Amino acid sequence: MRITNMMQNNSLVRTLNRHQLSLDETQNQLGTGQRIRTPSDDPGRATNQMFFRSRMNELDTFQANIDDGFGRLQQIDGELDRIGNLFQRARVLAVQASNGIYQGDKGFELEVAVGKEIDELLRALVDIANTRDATGRPLFGGHVIERPPFEPIESKIKGLQGLELKNQYIGVEYRGDIGEQIREIEKGEYIPVTIPGNKVFWGTNMSVTSRVDNSGYVAVSDQKFKIDGVEVQVSAGDTIDDIIDKINNSPIEAKANKLAQDNISLSSTAPHQVWLEDVDGGTVLRDIGLIDSGNSEPPNNYSKSATVTGLSVFDVLIQFRNDLIQKDQERISGRDIQDLDLALENILRYRSIVGARMNRMEEHSQRVSFDKSYMTELLAKNEGIDFPETIMNMKWLETIHQYALNVGSKVIKSTLMDFLR
Repeated sequence: MRITNMMQNNSLVRTLNRHQLSLDETQNQLGTGQRIRTPSDDPGRATNQMFFRSRMNELDTFQANIDDGFGRLQQIDGELDRIGNLFQRARVLAVQASNGIYQGDKGFELEVAVGKEIDELLRALVDIANTRDATGRPLFGGHVIERPPFEPIESKIKGLQGLELKNQYIGVEYRGDIGEQIREIEKGEYIPVTIPGNKVFWGTNMSVTSRVDNSGYVAVSDQKFKIDGVEVQVSAGDTIDDIIDKINNSPIEAKANKLAQDNISLSSTAPHQVWLEDVDGGTVLRDIGLIDSGNSEPPNNYSKSATVTGLSVFDVLIQFRNDLIQKDQERISGRDIQDLDLALENILRYRSIVGARMNRMEEHSQRVSFDKSYMTELLAKNEGIDFPETIMNMKWLETIHQYALNVGSKVIKSTLMDFLR
């Protein structure tokens, strides 16, 4: 095979270009500390790099969710602590009143003072219930954010010795919903960071008893309704007994019973305001007399003919205040102290739930921190270079390139122009 000068020149140029390319890649690696600039440099490592970076972005998002959720739960815990202190004070006053301390002429003045204090505790409780977070969203309103979740009803009442007390709270209505704000703390893993007000601000068990005779009730079509957000399916032909069985077999904190006149009674198994709603055009709850046909949207949509029992924490304080005004020592020592204890127990129950969620948040925060450190290490190993090894490669390439230049200067023959010089 005949080797020409042109072939030698081209071969040398290709070799030098290849050395220059390798030198350029090595210099870029030393300058950036990374071995991959484009996916074509190493498709396998580039795929791993994208996965590691995507996972680190996910972990950053989860950590932000955890921090936000923990802060929200911490604020709720602080508010529940305030409520607990408030009820402890109310209980102290109830015990004093039950012992007959507020009797006689001086007792009248003490009753006035205590009545005013209970009223202030009630107003403070409403303020706490309408607390908002740093973003302006109510803590205890569920998914409703455009209005305060609790609306007090004011009126005048008869006070001690016939005095008329104006602008007194006679009730507080919940205007939120049963939704819970959640935060994703891991893929597909969510944790609630709020508690709806119909639960935490309820003092005693609640019952709704229909006065409709349901002995001949038969569902005319497939329908469904919800109790506390849990869907219950009703099939055509179901009787009141079938509906009661389906309610009791559902994961609901309420149980249904059929009374003597075939009317249905629904009672909560844990203190909360029972949430009733017919959905998708169904009329079951309306037909059996539990919710009002003219106002089917919860809350406070119970049938006007139904008997509704149960007290919110606001009602407990209002009841105590009224009994104090009426000097009903028997009710104060019995019913009022018992209801105050039940309300405080329910508050402590939800405070323990909040504490458990905070502990879970802290554990996940540690887990995310560990995963992030691990992913950072894997990413560094995947895309980072070994500096001593890369420097050695750089020196070796420089030497080889220098040798190639020296050899090329000897191998390539002189041209005619060199002789003309």
